[in-house]
Formats: sequence, C-alpha cells, structure tokens
Amino acid sequence: MESMKLSEARALRALLVAASANVDDRTASTAPKAFPRLRGGGELIAAGTRICWPVDGRTCVKRAAVDLWDTAENAPDAAPTLWEDIAYRDGERIIPETITAGTAFAEGELGWWGDVLYRSKQDANVWTPEAYPDAWEVAE
Repeated sequence: MESMKLSEARALRALLVAASANVDDRTASTAPKAFPRLRGGGELIAAGTRICWPVDGRTCVKRAAVDLWDTAENAPDAAPTLWEDIAYRDGERIIPETITAGTAFAEGELGWWGDVLYRSKQDANVWTPEAYPDAWEVAE
C-alpha cells in the first residue's frame, strides 16, 4: 500500500473536520480528535463551534458558548465561561450533579460519574451514584 501524501492527509483532515459539524454530541464524544484545535491565531470562532480540547489527561470536545476570537485569553482553561462541555464521553452521557425528570436515566442506561462508568439499575433514575448508590452499579 502506497503511503499517503501530506496533501492527501490534509485534504482528508479537512473533510473530517467539515463532516464533524454535522454529528450529534453523543457521536462527537466518540471521536474528539476529529474536531479542530485552537491555534491562537486570532480567527473568529462562531458560537456552537466544537473543538478538541484536553481535560484531565483526556481528549474531550468543548463547544463555544458565544462568538469569540481564537486567542490564549479565550481558551477553555483561561475563560471557562465562554465554553460548554458536551454532556457525553465516549458515546455515553455524563451523569450531572442534578438530574431532572426530563433527564432521568433509564434502567440499563450507562453514564459517567467522574472516571467511572455506571449502569442505572432502575427506570426514571434521578439519583447520582453518590446520592443513592443502590440505584447504580459499576459497568464492566
């Protein structure tokens, strides 16, 4: 197999970045490296734009909450209020601190609590694993 030329690799990367704009957050969380990285070049980043960003040693997806400029001062670590976390990691929901009836977990549904993946043991589960451990089990 012939090795890919740099120009072909760049074209493929541009295609992946363009296609990544059309996927939902669940799918986006499974391939965070498909999203562009900040370069600090001062370009406009439109509200809603998702980027690849390192968080606690993992590669995650962040979304611009407002229009902003690609500068060090506006990066997620320096200006966290300008960025939103997506509610998924590796294709599974992140369990929020507060779960409402509308965001309750179904029986068998997986969710991340910190670095541990849990499975809900009940339907309409509005508890976190910390608040009511009997409603969850560690997924293996």
